[in-house]
Amino acid sequence: MSPTLESFIEFQSQLVQKLESIPDVLGLMFAGSSADLSRVDEYSDQDFFLIVSNGKAEAFRQDLSWLPNHDQITLSPRETDHGLKVLYRDGNLLEFAVFEIGELPTHTAPVDNRVVFDRGGVAEIIKQITHTESRAFEPAREYQLFLTLIQIGAGRVRRGEVIAGSQHIKNFALNHLLGLIRHYLPTQRSTEDALNRYRRFEFDYPELGSRLTAFVEGESLVCAKGMLVIAKELPIAADFSEPTLQLESFLNA
Repeated sequence: MSPTLESFIEFQSQLVQKLESIPDVLGLMFAGSSADLSRVDEYSDQDFFLIVSNGKAEAFRQDLSWLPNHDQITLSPRETDHGLKVLYRDGNLLEFAVFEIGELPTHTAPVDNRVVFDRGGVAEIIKQITHTESRAFEPAREYQLFLTLIQIGAGRVRRGEVIAGSQHIKNFALNHLLGLIRHYLPTQRSTEDALNRYRRFEFDYPELGSRLTAFVEGESLVCAKGMLVIAKELPIAADFSEPTLQLESFLNA
């Protein structure tokens, strides 16, 4: 076992130990690489859901003394109504949400999850709310959105709104292109994250990942042209040849 993994597991053990002594804590669920320890590396953070008694969640969000080494915390910004990010002096990063048992059924748990502490009923609720189904992938919709977002982004860049235009090209449009690539070029052992198409793309598609990385790191209009070249290599492009050529002319004008 690597020192990184050993330290990662040790933190989890300390967290469970502390929580077991608090009566209002009803359960703990790790997510992502925190659940699948085979994916842990030096850049992994601790992701988890903490489930507590009804009426007690806000107290756990405000007072972080239940965390191991809480005196070493340097940052703890509130990210959502339920969630926080916590940074320690040693660089250890946590991303977690605190839910009351009564509100947990109205939320969604990621596919990669592992319940490690349960005073009763938590594991069953987590099973019921685990995200296993998503909107059916519609290649035509994805491709059309890709084209229109590239058009919007390129137009904004040319207008002088480089930041906003780059967001459309390198974020919004890219998201649809990644989905199309994964759909038409499935890998034998995909490491895709069901909630984030960007995650681990380079691991699944080294060659395409390198090409897209070079585009994204470059000037936005050059990136848009490069992304369109890749999109044109996909079967769906033949169904939209006219708008594809129209966008290509616009980018090269």
